[in-house]
Parts: sequence; structure tokens; C-alpha cells
Amino acid sequence: MEIGIIGKGKMGREIFNHFFQYDYELVLICRKFEDIEGVTASVEKQLRKMLKRGYLTDSRYEEKKQSYTISNDLSALKDCDIVIESIYEDKELKKDMFRRLEAIVKAECILATNTSSIPLEHIFEKCIKKDRCLGIHFFFPVKLTKAVEINKTRFTEGIHVKEVRDILSGIDKRPIELKEEANMILNKILLTMITHIYQIYEENYLTVEEIDKVLKKSILTFGLFEIIDSTGISLILESVENFIDDRYRKLYTPFYEKGKELLREGYGGGPGNRGFIDYSWEYPKELKKLNAAELHDYKQNIILMMQSLLINELAFLVHNQYVDKDSINEGIKEVLGLSDDPISMLKSIGHRSVENSLLHSYGRLKDKLYKPLDLCIFNN
Repeated sequence: MEIGIIGKGKMGREIFNHFFQYDYELVLICRKFEDIEGVTASVEKQLRKMLKRGYLTDSRYEEKKQSYTISNDLSALKDCDIVIESIYEDKELKKDMFRRLEAIVKAECILATNTSSIPLEHIFEKCIKKDRCLGIHFFFPVKLTKAVEINKTRFTEGIHVKEVRDILSGIDKRPIELKEEANMILNKILLTMITHIYQIYEENYLTVEEIDKVLKKSILTFGLFEIIDSTGISLILESVENFIDDRYRKLYTPFYEKGKELLREGYGGGPGNRGFIDYSWEYPKELKKLNAAELHDYKQNIILMMQSLLINELAFLVHNQYVDKDSINEGIKEVLGLSDDPISMLKSIGHRSVENSLLHSYGRLKDKLYKPLDLCIFNN
């Protein structure tokens, strides 16, 4: 089988490197001709290391040297069985890429995008043969993260979904098949957590560092404000624009407005740039006072509210039959860096506590997102 990957950026190379461990013919497409030499040298260096460390025999080394092509010409993809696009997150760039691809690849070639938030209907808008189009969303780091979303459109045929599932299972990944209404759901759940924790920040009882410390101590590997700054405000705002609908509008809008303000003032975040945490240092807020017992209870309530929100979001997906319960439960834990999965959280906390927490948030915030759903769906 021949697999094409478009994009030599962080995700494109990670996807290429992972497939390179297996028995596939690979084609990696760079944007510029001058990139080819550097990428090729990097792959050859990787191969020599594998040979030196005994991971490859001499004969296997020679085979692997002939198993890949690095090019800046899309026509190199003409014999591929599947092409995975991983270029910059721009709707028009991706749309044009697939328009051009469709004129090059075989009629049976699967066309896939690694987009993390752009609606697939926009990306594949210009494609004529939409039954072979879908999303294959890998998560960083690809080498370590087993969960991969298969994002379908209403046109995607089951035979192509099965082929993708088989490919992913064969490279030690755990595919999560999603209906169109739940595409890129793991990023959407992360966005929901981020915008929820921004509400907590605006209550003016804790600094961003204190909030992140509470979350990391109890349920998360990374603080949510750390994630905001490492990702970059502009990318998160693009996700808001792509994901927002009536269910999430009230929660997402305050963060969206604050994010635009941060961008205007030069606190956009991203690697090496000032972000939300820097902004909070330079423009500190006057915090409301709580005694030690009240502060302890407040921090515990932050944890319970976040856990309850996650459990309710999982219930929403399962009730609507958008995804398999067990696969998305495992995916949420792995991709979001949780200390425990939502179903295990529910068993530990108890239905009554979760429902009471949600009802409290619903009454206080007047946001239907927090209205508790029937959690008995998790009883078996």
C-alpha cells in the first residue's frame, strides 16, 4: 500500500515518521523544492541510526531507503491508495489542495485531512467524489498518542471508513469513529474546558497559576492556561469560530472576546511569545477574599465542576449516538491528559454529586450546557 502525506511541518513529519516504522510505500510532499534536500537528509539520518542500533538489518536498511519519496510535486501522489493532508489550518488552502488532488489521484484513493477544527464540508467542498473523503485526526505527539479520530461526512462510504480503521489498527493506533455532528470532538471538549475555566478566572478568587495548580494536582497533566499559551490564542479563536453553535455559544463567547483583546494587545501566546499568563502578571486583578476553609471548598468545587462538565459532555455524545461510549471515554482521558476517564470519575464521585454540581452551575450561570443529562446510560 502506498500512503501520501502532504505537509512537512510538525504534524506532517510526525505522521510520516510513524508510518515509516511499518511496511508502507510513503510519499511526503513539501511545499518548496528547496525543502526536499533537508527532509531527505533527515530521513536518511534516521535510517542510519536505526541500522546502527540494530533495529534494521543491512537488507532491510536498503529496502527502507527505497520505500519513500520526498517531493514538492503533487503528481508524485498519483499511485497512492490514501493521501493524508496536514498543511496549515486554513480553510481555503485545504479546499484548494483537495480540488487539485482529485485531478491527480486514482479514483479509489481515499482523501483525508488532519484538520483539528475546520468543518469537513468546507474542506471537501470542491471535491466531486465525496464518498472517499474523510478526516483522520492524529494528536501530538503522534508516536505516543494512540487515539486517532476518524471524522466522517454524510457522504463518506463505510467501505472507506473500514479501510482507514484497519490501517490505523495496523499501526498501533486506537481509531475513534465519529459521526459528522461530533467531528473533531476531542478538541471541542478541550475548548469547552478552556472556556469553562476562563469563567472561573473571571470570578476573581484565584490567579491563573493557582487555578492551573488546582487542576494539575487533581485531574490534569497540564494546566489549561498553560495549554492556552502553548497553543496560541489565534488558533484557539479559530477553533471557537469553527465549533460554536447554540449549545456552546454562551460559554464560548466571553473567552472569544477576551482572546481578541489579548491579540490586539500583543499577548497572543504560542512558542516564545507573551500569552495569557504574562497578561495576568502584567495586569493583575484584585482578588476577592476567602478564609482558609472557604478557599479549600472553592478549590474542591472547581475540580467537581470540571469533572461534572466532562461527564455531562460524554453523556451528550452517547445519548445522541454520535460515537462509541468506550472508545471516546478512553480517548478523552488520553488526549486531554486526565488522571482518570470520565466514566471512572462518575463512579468515584457518584451520580448525585455530579447532578447537584451541574444543577448548581445551571442555576448560577443560566447556561443550558450545564443542564444535567440522564447519567444512567453509564450504568452498564
